[in-house]
Amino acid sequence: MTRSVALLLLAATSNNQYTPTFPGGIVAWIVCNARKKQEYGGWLLFFYWQLYSGILLTAIFFTINVQSYIPENFGGDIQRYYWFLASTVPTLIIFALQVAVATILISVRTWDLLRLLRWLVLGQVIAGFVSLTIDTKLFPDNVALNLMLTVIPYCCWLAYFYASKRVRHVFQAHDWDKAVEAIYPTRGPTSLGI
Repeated sequence: MTRSVALLLLAATSNNQYTPTFPGGIVAWIVCNARKKQEYGGWLLFFYWQLYSGILLTAIFFTINVQSYIPENFGGDIQRYYWFLASTVPTLIIFALQVAVATILISVRTWDLLRLLRWLVLGQVIAGFVSLTIDTKLFPDNVALNLMLTVIPYCCWLAYFYASKRVRHVFQAHDWDKAVEAIYPTRGPTSLGI
């Protein structure tokens, strides 16, 4: 079994930072849905769920593939090694910055920090497309993982952070306690028609 197939199997059978699978996906859905009336609930909590589980999975993937970061393993093709670094290191750095900013956002909740997080998500999308371009030409085994684990999910998160009512109420208006009732109305007692 080649290393790329093993990595793909690992991504498909375990929770990854973007798309949790069974049973992690069910647990994430239950927890995030149960907290949808809280400031950090619903899709916003799911973003944090993926972000923090991504730390663990990034460490696992790095440990599994640590030999790829050693220049001697590229058979003397130093240019190929530099292209590999150009395709992986920017996404790792941006991911670390996202974790730092998102963690600060938990307690600070300012619009300026949220805008910084949006820029980092956009940076991750751009870095993902650059990485996808490099991978298409030099590392075709990485294209599917890059597309599924970086480009598509971060495009979705970018759209979420721009379109979400929750994000605006939590970080800009600071009125989630009032807005939650309009977004998720509490149902009154139901009658049986008697």
